[in-house]
Amino acid sequence: MTQSLEEPYFEAFLHFFFPEVHQLIDWTKTPESLEKELKRITASARTKKRFADKLYSVISYQLSVISD
Repeated sequence: MTQSLEEPYFEAFLHFFFPEVHQLIDWTKTPESLEKELKRITASARTKKRFADKLYSVISYQLSVISD
């Protein structure tokens, strides 16, 4: 697996812009880039407007269930 230029800066980005989120992530586990999944989602979208350029899977210290 090759890293894109942004991946080494992912943690620093979250720490600077989203410190509350950064604190919830277990940084001993490497974040997983989900580029293929993002491409699949955006390819099937009805609109071409995108709100996300990157998608990562991370392990959180706090487990919670998100429901509607």
